Amino acid sequence: MILENAAHVVVIGSGLAGLTSTIEAARNGAKVTLIEKEASIGGNSAKATSGINGSETKYQMDAGIKDSIEEFENDTLKSGGDFCDKSLVKVLASQSKSAIEWLSSFGLNLSVLSQCGGHSVKRTHREPDVNGRPAPVGWDIISALRKHVENDLKDQVTVKVNTKLTDMVVENDRLAKIVTVDSQGTAEEFEADSFVLTTGGFSADKSYNDSLLKEFAPNLLSLATTNGKWATGDGVKIARKIGVSLVDMDKVQVHPTGFVSLEDPENHQKFLAPEALRGHGGILVNSFGNRFCNELGLRDEVTGSI
Repeated sequence: MILENAAHVVVIGSGLAGLTSTIEAARNGAKVTLIEKEASIGGNSAKATSGINGSETKYQMDAGIKDSIEEFENDTLKSGGDFCDKSLVKVLASQSKSAIEWLSSFGLNLSVLSQCGGHSVKRTHREPDVNGRPAPVGWDIISALRKHVENDLKDQVTVKVNTKLTDMVVENDRLAKIVTVDSQGTAEEFEADSFVLTTGGFSADKSYNDSLLKEFAPNLLSLATTNGKWATGDGVKIARKIGVSLVDMDKVQVHPTGFVSLEDPENHQKFLAPEALRGHGGILVNSFGNRFCNELGLRDEVTGSI
């Protein structure tokens, strides 16, 4: 339903954050334009494989798992050391149950639970296996939300793929419009009442003079990434130009495990070997066949051991 004199919201980036913002804005009566620079929506969210964390959920209760928001908070604060914003951690933990319920409302069955690194109980939710093979939970979540946008919100939401953000224009101390360019090189301007920037990270941003990875975490430039080639920090760079402050840019997570292609072992794009593999009993061994770390330790501990 579009309200009379409905607000116009432009969402830039179509991963899970972007699709969630799009759906909620439309459900509240707004007209939404969703912009994605790639040919299809989903971003890195479509590549996620281990699942999504939630506390005090129906799935945990059905499985007899005792958990609490406070325990989730404590695990997160412990894992984050002194870098956590405690108020945001509280929001993350307290709203995690409703996030799982929200995703489940799109027909997703997130009943399989794992205890992944840094967690004291099983609270990482994913789908049951399909024909004996793990379901691609990130892809399935994105697919479910995409179908909802395309089928149920088509009168309110316009999706523009192959459309790259190139500029943000500030007028009278507010973001008034953005400029994009499509795959044919055609520029277009979008004005809106509100803009939501959900363009993702920059772990594939290695080859340019203005590389954010080179600027903030140069020690990681030589490492491979499981991020898609699109994760080049475009939105972050453009937002910084108009005065947006950046925080914790050097806090780039290094995942300990990935799949190496025997045909192209030097390729810097890897497939993630998800933490769920270790959460379900997978172990890490050295060249002598010996275990050398707690596979469910914090990721920096596991990568440090490697």
